[in-house]
Amino acid sequence: MLDVVFQDEALVAINKPSGLLVHRSPIDRHETHFALQTLRDQLGQRVYPVHRLDKPTSGVLLFALSSECARLVSEQFNQGSAFKT
Repeated sequence: MLDVVFQDEALVAINKPSGLLVHRSPIDRHETHFALQTLRDQLGQRVYPVHRLDKPTSGVLLFALSSECARLVSEQFNQGSAFKT
């Protein structure tokens, strides 16, 4: 189970532990545990990552609860009006 640190009607933030991939990746084909699928199963609904953290990095990871919200928040990251530190 993932530690949810924030959730509202549009977004959910988790505390991603080190060693967990955000989603399936050809870089780590043997891995079977992913934040995306774990959170989806935990909440019982689709989730959409709006940014990534590298596998060895721990920290807050943000997901949107709709594809439209994911697009809007991702644009904010791309434009620099939202950022991660």
